[in-house]
Amino acid sequence: MAEGARDRSLERRQRGQRILDAAAELILRWGYDKTTLDDVARLAGVSKGTIHLHWKNRERLFLVLLRRERVGLLAEVRRRVVESPQQPSLHDLLLHTALVYQRHPLLMAVLTRDMDVIGKLARTEKAAQAGEAMRSDFVRYLEVLHERGLIRTDLGLAETVQLVSSVFLGFFLAPPLVPAEFAVPDEACAQLLAETVCRALATGRESTSEDARDLAAATVSYLDESLSNAEAKYRALLGAGE
Repeated sequence: MAEGARDRSLERRQRGQRILDAAAELILRWGYDKTTLDDVARLAGVSKGTIHLHWKNRERLFLVLLRRERVGLLAEVRRRVVESPQQPSLHDLLLHTALVYQRHPLLMAVLTRDMDVIGKLARTEKAAQAGEAMRSDFVRYLEVLHERGLIRTDLGLAETVQLVSSVFLGFFLAPPLVPAEFAVPDEACAQLLAETVCRALATGRESTSEDARDLAAATVSYLDESLSNAEAKYRALLGAGE
């Protein structure tokens, strides 16, 4: 690629990221339903026609934004888990996922189906498919743990997924309903979430060093695969507008 073409490609990517940054800020401020492409263009410092050069409509723009958020979340969770002094585990994965979610308000809105933020987009087929894709990798991870006997096996996969999903989502939905005097910091809430799930899925036998190694390998493999899948889907959606 010639230098001029490389410069134009870089400029296009940078402009696309600026548009996504503007969309994220406005959607969190006003919600998806009230955010127009004119608003996004104004904040990003581009024309509305320029946005259409990247993405054909507002829905596609928001789906790309969700893909980008997903990549950022998984990359941060992976870094935290791998750099932890402990061996990677289900506990650490849940702990850091909860903590990083709390730093990604857009994904939190999708997770908790905050209609003030995501609005009509929640009812579109493509958004539903994106949400399903965000869960499928973790379900496969639980299936691996189940097959290897690293979590209790008296529960089927469906019951295991239901248990983990209910606890995970419940910890995010409960705080606004809890009296202020019983509020706990984000770190403590994430620790409680991870501990609750791990106790509920405990095998009832003493864990061996081999179990710990198997769990660490399965956890890192899940994070690597999930991040790789998320990056590929994000690149594909970006490329569709280029």
